Formats: sequence, C-alpha cells, structure tokens
Amino acid sequence: MVSPQLIWYTRTGLYRAKRDLCSHNRESITVETPEKQNNKGFAQVWTGQTAASILGTIFWLILAVTLHPVAYGHLAWLVSIATLVSALCGLGLGTMLATYYPRGQSKRLLSTSVFITLLSSIAGGILTAAVLSLWVDLFLAALVGLLVVALSMFAITFYSELGRRAYSRYMWMWIGVRTASLALPLLFYFLWGTIAGLLGGLIAGHFLIGTWALRFLVSGLDFSEVRRRTKFTIRAWGSNLAGASLYFLDKILIGALFPLGMLAVYQFNFRIFLLLAIVPNALFFFLLPERSGGGEVKRLERTGTLVSIGLAAATFFLAPCITSHVFPGFREGIDTLRIMGLAIVPATVARIRSSELLSAEKAAIVLGSNLFGLAIGITCIIIAFVQGFGLIGLAVSMLASQLGLLGGLFLIPRLLRFGSSGRVVLSFIIVVVASALIMSSLGLISPQIIVRDERVIGTGVAMDTQVVIQVMADEEAEIRKAREAIRDAFLEIDRVERLMSAEDPKSQIYDLNSSGTEWVELSSEIIYVLNRAKEYSILTDGHFDITVKPLVDFWMTEVKRSGKLPTADQLAGILGVVDYGGLIIDEDNDRARFTKDGMQVTLGGIAKGYAVDRACEVLRDAGIQNALVDIGGDIRAIGPESWNIGITDPRTRGRILGVIELQNSAIATSGDYERYHLIGRERVHHIIDPKTGEPARESISVTIIAGDSLSADALSTGVFVIGPEHGKALLDSIGVGGLMIDPQGQTTTSEHWHYDIN
Repeated sequence: MVSPQLIWYTRTGLYRAKRDLCSHNRESITVETPEKQNNKGFAQVWTGQTAASILGTIFWLILAVTLHPVAYGHLAWLVSIATLVSALCGLGLGTMLATYYPRGQSKRLLSTSVFITLLSSIAGGILTAAVLSLWVDLFLAALVGLLVVALSMFAITFYSELGRRAYSRYMWMWIGVRTASLALPLLFYFLWGTIAGLLGGLIAGHFLIGTWALRFLVSGLDFSEVRRRTKFTIRAWGSNLAGASLYFLDKILIGALFPLGMLAVYQFNFRIFLLLAIVPNALFFFLLPERSGGGEVKRLERTGTLVSIGLAAATFFLAPCITSHVFPGFREGIDTLRIMGLAIVPATVARIRSSELLSAEKAAIVLGSNLFGLAIGITCIIIAFVQGFGLIGLAVSMLASQLGLLGGLFLIPRLLRFGSSGRVVLSFIIVVVASALIMSSLGLISPQIIVRDERVIGTGVAMDTQVVIQVMADEEAEIRKAREAIRDAFLEIDRVERLMSAEDPKSQIYDLNSSGTEWVELSSEIIYVLNRAKEYSILTDGHFDITVKPLVDFWMTEVKRSGKLPTADQLAGILGVVDYGGLIIDEDNDRARFTKDGMQVTLGGIAKGYAVDRACEVLRDAGIQNALVDIGGDIRAIGPESWNIGITDPRTRGRILGVIELQNSAIATSGDYERYHLIGRERVHHIIDPKTGEPARESISVTIIAGDSLSADALSTGVFVIGPEHGKALLDSIGVGGLMIDPQGQTTTSEHWHYDIN
C-alpha cells in the first residue's frame, strides 16, 4: 500500500514529497528543494533552447551549400511568411497559458486554447495559400498554408508544456522537432529534388510534435475561461508581434536601404547574437510559468544576468577571431560584433523583467515597451542610412532597440505610479520618440541633402542601389544652387530608371519585350541607348549582350523553382534566343524589333552608366563646375577638381588595393563579390556569360576608366566576361584604362592604366 502524497508550505516556497512504505514498513521521504527544482527545470529549458538554436543553424547552413542561392532565398522567404502568419494565428494564447495555467491548473482553459489555435491556424493557412498563389504556383502556396498550421500547433504545444511546468517534455519536444525538421526536409528534398520537398519535410517535422496538443481536447471546451482573459491575451499577442519585429524588421529595412554586402556582415553578426540569446530566451520561458506558479527565482535571475555579462565580455575579446574567418581584414565587422554582443546584457534583463510583468498580468506594459524599443531601433537604422554611419550605426541601432525595450519595462511602471503627472511625462516621451521616428523617416525622401566640408552632398536610393551626388560649394549662393541642381539630378535618375525598366508595364522596353517579332515604336533616347549597347556587343564579340534577359529570367524562375543548377540541355534551349544580332534597330523611323520569338532585352549592364551621364548633364546645365555622381559604384567626375576613389580588394572586404585620382572622367567596376552565393565551393554571381549561359568565370573584378559612364559600365561588364588576357588586348586597342583581376588573384592592367595598385 502506498501512502498519500505529503504537501506542505514553508517560507522558502512549495515543497513536495512522496512517502512510500518499504518492505520493512518504514517511511522513506524524498524532498527536493525549490533551488534544486529551479536548477533542474532551467537546465532542461536551456538545453531545449540550445539544441533548437544549434540544430536550426545546422539546417540552414546545409541548405546554403546545397541549394542554388535563388532557391535558398526563395525557401527562406516562404518559411518567413509562414512563421510570421503563424505568430499572428497564435493570438497570444501561448503566453496566456504559460501565465495562467500554473495558477489554476484549468484543463478546459488548456483545451479551449488549443482548439482556438487550431481553428485560427487553419483559417490563416487557407488565407495565406490563397494570397501566395498570386505569386507562386498553387502547390507551393498550399504547402506554405500547411506550414502555417504546423508551426502554430507546435507553438501551442510547447507553450502548453511550459504552462504545465513539464520542462523535461518541453526540452525533448524542441530536440525532437529540430531533429525531425533537419532530417525529414533533407530526405524529402533528395527524393523529390525540389524545394517543395523541403517544405514538406518541415511540415511533417512540426506536425509530428505539434499534434501532441490535440490530446488536451478531451477535457472539453469552455470559451468563458479564455474570454475572461481576453484583455491580457490581446496585449500579450501585440507584445509578441512587436518583440518579433525587433528581430525581423531590422533586416527588412537594412536590405531595402543598404548594400547587400553590408547586410551579409550584419546578418552574420546577428546570428552570433542569436546564439548568445539562448540565455535570455531560456530564462524567459522558464521564469514565466515559475513566477506564475509561485516559484522562487531570484537567484536564477542574478546568475543569468552575470552569465550574460560574461558572454558579452567574451564576445568583445573574441570578435577578431570570429569575424576574421568569414570577413578577413574587415575591421567594421569586428566592431559590429562587439557592439551587438553588448546587446545581450539588456536583452537578458529585459526578458527577466518581461516575465515578471506578464506573471503580474501587466501585459500592457510589456506591449508598450516592445513598441518603444522597436521605434527606437527603426529610428536609429534610418539615421544610420541618412548620415552614412554604415555597419557601426546598424550595430548601435540593435543595441539601442534593446536598451529602449529595457528602459520602457522599468520606466513605464514607475511613471504610472505618479498618476496623472506620470502619464503626462510618459505621453511627452512617446511624442518625442514618435517625432524622432517621423523626422528620421523624412530623411528617406530622396534626396537627403547636407553640407559638409565645403561640399553639398545628396544621398538617396534609386536603381536598387545607393546614390550619392557631391558638389563643391562654399558660398551661400553656390550652396543654394547646388541643392537645387542635386534635386534635379535625382529627378533625372528616377526618370531614366522608369524609362529603362524591363519590368514596368508602362515602359517602352517592356513593350518591346512583349512584341514577339513585331515592330515597336521607341523614343529617340531609347534608340540611342540600344545602339550604344549593340556597339559594345560588337566590340566585345557578344560577351556584352543586352539580349541576355531570357537567361537571367531562367535563373530567377526555373532554377528558383527546382532549387538545382540547370543542365547543359536546359541552357542550350535558352541560348538560342540570346543574340544581339537578332535585335533590329530602325534608326530612321525610331523603332525596333526581334528576329525570333522569345527574345528580350535588359539594360541592367548599361542603364546605371547612362543615368550617371544624364545626371552629370543636368548638373552642368545648372552651372555646376565641380561634382561627383555615384550610382552604386558607377562614378563620374565633372570639372577640374580631383576626387580620390578607392579600388576595393575583391577577396578581402574593407581592404583597398589602391586609390586613384578621378578627374573629369568616369570609373566603373564589375565584380563577383557584391552579389554572390556559394554552392559548395562554387561561387555563383549575377554576371552571366551570354556564350555559356552560366556565371562568368574568367575574372573576379574589372575596373574601367573611360570618358563617360555608359562606356565604363558596358566595358567593365564585357571585359569581366572576356577575361584579363583578351580584355587587355581589347582595352589596348581602343585606348581605355582597365584593371583586371583573375580568380587566382593575379592583376592585369591595360597600357592606359596609369595608377599604382598593391
């Protein structure tokens, strides 16, 4: 016979013990102190979070070296959509369960939350599939919809185990789902050969664990249980979404505003931060149910804070070793990692404070603080872009967002204690932050013009890259004239972008590409650019070819859909419609046509250069004597002033090979280092060889100095494809300066290159 369980309370917390009769009828009592319970429970939560982070990172690293980069990006986009929608479908019910279930042990609260999540995720999945089907094929859209349901069910399952304080099961759930989501997607991919298999594997892995929550439905439903906590649940929901935005919105903004190379370094350092964030995340998921259940957690809080300080210090000292292996010689990458590592301390304290406030049913404060931190982070990112602070500014924005969140969590409750006067102060702070956000956002209106060191500098975004126009001016009248001229130059760049777009249905290039073999009337300006492009096609023996668009589209659609590199037969079929000779231009009648159905043109290899030239003409017409126009590395100087231009090392980010003085001429660089991915050891970049249909392999960087930007732009692309040996011969024959670097790092210069390079 087993004796009943003994439960008693002491000042230090809740003790549990079991008393069993042994064979000699003696009592044996096992007592586990709250401290031991806390240590064991937290260790299990921490282990689960650590396993999830490491296995998740391994999964995406394997895909990075297995998939074609376009397919990799496409998959990440689809999974991100599913993850965001599943967070929306959660409705804050998970946080509510982890807060309230430990108090009342209400099984109907648990079952009703699971039921509502199931219904909302099914509705969200159907809606997601319907909307996505407008952009992707129906099968992929349906899989994303199913992934929404799978992710939502897994989320409510692990929150249910947290609420029940079943930390061991929570740990094994995370290990199980990450293991299944590593093995099954890779298995399905190698069986099916498409990214649909990867999505299918992710769905299966999350359903495998997520369906555990359905067992709670046998307890019956009681919607009044959830309804009584609606206010808390909605605030927790908003807080979860705002908190998630702290980790997602920054990369969306950075990707839209900054060069991809800068985003790559930021993303790498952010992954290091996420690895360190295992500590605050594990603390939050453990402390929330423990606090709600009356557990003693002060010692664990202090230990977690000290550990985070140690991690921040270790990151500061180890940053050079970590970053140098991925971005060798890139000093900014080291400083960025150090700053982002510091953010782990406020992130840890903020998660501890959030658990305390949520357990006290003060979800509104957590929501407001997350929004406060988000607003500060966005403001800092925009300021970093407008002021040109670069990676350091982005790292500071990350740190500032965490400090803003932490400040809100401590400041808001204290201000509210002062009643109406405290609310006035809080309202004032909100107005100040909102005004800063609005004012910084105005800086994104192109162009943002500042005066610095006797230069009027305009910055903005156009043609999918950053644009900088600098005008020398020191007197007030000259500054006013320069400001107006810069604005007009930006308007001209925007006009050229719209004119040359192959994707805008309103453009003449779009009409030409949709015409089959029919004649299409074009403006004299487009006829001029098409003629110049054909001249460089002839000069480079077709290695520069604007009819390469079908190949580019193939790599961006079919390869994305299959997730694998194309075969020779697939490329051969497309190469049949890539031929600059098949573009017939009737200059007398301002019209053009193709000789074969399926032919199309893209002006991506020449349009930026033409836009730079047009901007320079606008500046000259406005009476500007000395200026520099830079559109994503296509640069032209006008006037007698000399401008120092650095030549970037294509394999050591941040290292400059040399500095040239550009005077009344143009420079353009084509390289494989700004927009590329690795498949195994193979570098896949955006410059396609029209002869082979594959990324060009003869060069890694080509820099051309010419009289105008259109010529420099076209020649840098053409010579990059041709390679250094034949490229030098071409440049020597036409008297143009060029610097060419081959895959072995050997440097070749043409006879008209007059600059010293390391």
